[in-house]
Amino acid sequence: MVHTGKPKKSVQRRRKAVEQANQESKASTQTVQSSSSTVPATLSQDYDDYALSFLFSSYILLPRELEEKHGFMSCIPPVWAQMDARSPLKPAAKAVGFCLLEAWSGIQPNNASSLSRSQYQTGIEALRKHLQSSKPVSDDVLMASLMLDFFEGVQAFCSSKPNVGPHMSGTAALVGLREQSPASDTDSQEVLLGARSQVVGRALLNRSPLPPGISTGTNVTHGIPQTPGYNFDNLSIELVKLLERAAELATETIVPSPRVLETIQQAIDLDEKFQAWKASVPPDWGPFPVSNLECIPQSVRDAGLYQDRCNIYKSINNANLLNCCCCSRIKIQMAIRACLDYLNHERPDAASAMAEGLIQELADEVCACIPFNLGDRMMPSRVDDKTVQYPSLEGSPLPEDHWLAAAAVGGWCITARMSELLAPGIPLRDLQRQWIIGQLQRVKSIYVVQPYKAV
Repeated sequence: MVHTGKPKKSVQRRRKAVEQANQESKASTQTVQSSSSTVPATLSQDYDDYALSFLFSSYILLPRELEEKHGFMSCIPPVWAQMDARSPLKPAAKAVGFCLLEAWSGIQPNNASSLSRSQYQTGIEALRKHLQSSKPVSDDVLMASLMLDFFEGVQAFCSSKPNVGPHMSGTAALVGLREQSPASDTDSQEVLLGARSQVVGRALLNRSPLPPGISTGTNVTHGIPQTPGYNFDNLSIELVKLLERAAELATETIVPSPRVLETIQQAIDLDEKFQAWKASVPPDWGPFPVSNLECIPQSVRDAGLYQDRCNIYKSINNANLLNCCCCSRIKIQMAIRACLDYLNHERPDAASAMAEGLIQELADEVCACIPFNLGDRMMPSRVDDKTVQYPSLEGSPLPEDHWLAAAAVGGWCITARMSELLAPGIPLRDLQRQWIIGQLQRVKSIYVVQPYKAV
């Protein structure tokens, strides 16, 4: 079908950002060439442009539909097109672009020859200078903090260590400042919500309290469509607060049974909200279970299939959000089990066993997503390698952007979910746990993840 209408605003903004980057590239090249007609543009400048181009083309994956929008990466193009030439976002984005290029080249981010480190330091200095000027927290400043955290996340992933970088705390503080005087335009509100999503997601991933000043989106936005991602983030805020209340019980010598039962009921109510959220997402998101050979190539089966389970989704981002829902529900069941322990002899064994069974079922669903994210990859390859095979629905080939999305962010997303499943105390089946550990090792081989070594 030929589309003859006007392109969407998001597409127009991305084109504008790319055109601006191209103009800057041409200008820098002309400046170098004017000094000598025989001297080409310097390698470092070309590499700067290439790093930014790689970031924009490989990692800023705009959602196909408004309902799929979630996170902050899709907010970059409109902010980039309007930012000042001295914006801290530019060196911060360069740092991420360099770091990703080096990661795909097998260069450890803490390697002495890394070019990304200097860009990272430049981004930090630019952000610090802006904040010390007492200027308002503009969209590009908030995005700069997020990109510096992204850099720290890539380093942590490649070094197989937790992301405890300082810029998520800084982002949380900036979000708190922005929420005190929220902007009225849609782009700025979406940037704020994207940043809030990262802060809340990190709190859940690291099992840490919610930073002060983070509130539900309804307090800071007006007219923003309540997409599945938007609603999921609000539920996630409720989950962080529930986990905080459950953790407080462990600090008390004597815990009254009524308080324990109240916390359990709150957990049950929140679990029902997550179930309702999943039922409310567009039905074409998935998951769609497949099993026959036409849908699952033999090479994918050989690489890793858990009990012949394999789910297909509309996109990598949809799959990740639905898997986050599974992990959130597992956290709720773990909170219920912990509360049941306080009841001593009153503890209903049937309720504990039911929670354990549900945890294992939810973990099964996450395991079934791994072939969709990793395909048949077993070793390093190009980010745009189209020879990789993936499972698909019968008679419905995967969209062209799946190869890039799966390679760029699929491994990252599913690694985070598998790590959550392996958190201490999660009552997985023995074979289930062993299989997940094996798949994590597979991810480390694909992305050349190595233990951290100080330089």
